[in-house]
Amino acid sequence: MFRFALPLIVWLYAFAAFAQVETIGDVSFAVPDGWKYEYSPGDDFATMMLTKGDRYWVIAIYKARRSSGDAEADFSSAWTKIAPHAPVPEPIYDHTASAGYSGKYGSIWIDDNRFAWLYLLETGQGAIPVLVVTRDRHAFDDLLPVISQVVEGVRIGREKAQPAKTNVTLADLVGQWHSGGDSSLNYVDSATGSYAGSSIVAHGEGYNIASDGSYTFRFAGISNRQIVRDRGSGTVEVTKEFIVFREKGTNRVTRYRTVSYQPAINGSTVLTLLQETYEPTGANIGFYGEKWVRDAPKK
Repeated sequence: MFRFALPLIVWLYAFAAFAQVETIGDVSFAVPDGWKYEYSPGDDFATMMLTKGDRYWVIAIYKARRSSGDAEADFSSAWTKIAPHAPVPEPIYDHTASAGYSGKYGSIWIDDNRFAWLYLLETGQGAIPVLVVTRDRHAFDDLLPVISQVVEGVRIGREKAQPAKTNVTLADLVGQWHSGGDSSLNYVDSATGSYAGSSIVAHGEGYNIASDGSYTFRFAGISNRQIVRDRGSGTVEVTKEFIVFREKGTNRVTRYRTVSYQPAINGSTVLTLLQETYEPTGANIGFYGEKWVRDAPKK
């Protein structure tokens, strides 16, 4: 059993009117729109809750714990304290953050109606456990973009959390952005089981957006040793639903939905986008979402 009353939490659910930043000890975090926040003085955790029909999501943020320097050991120790009657999840995976603190994570079914996922964030000033409890893994995946925004936004000490934005203006986009990705695949001979080759796909692109809505871009990619390069310019427009890029001299128009716009701990900004061709579901954002980064201003 977790160290909070889950059935009571769900029964008490009510909508919050707006996003807010809360603190527990020296840890700060943002509560999403529509989630109910609760904290009882003396507790070492605070919760935020959402219900939709018979589905529920609970995120518990804990006070920072002393770090041993071994993230996996810190994870196991935190889990044992939070859920003393449940086995420690296996395996434990690396959590690589894009805007917040990296660390470890693991998940486990507690019973038929409770799926739990624990993040252990290593901050350099301590380890912060963030526990997510849902009805099942599908519910977790459906709201993973929101859960990720909460986790990526957790801060400790003088660096305070800021709510992620889901709507942007042209002024928010001004600057130099870069994104990229890569993947590799190894092939095995089905008859012999021996190595039969590999393929690599990688790309990088950059956009320089001006305050008047004009932009330039550069693209470079490689697929199986074939290099592709492109560059161009155009105009960008921010509508109620999309960020629209119109490339000059072509009929190419690309529309993106804004998933989140979030300041990172290193001073950069992370913009998560999803092309309009994909429905804005948690699974699609996880697979097809693009993370654009604008580096921190040079001092």
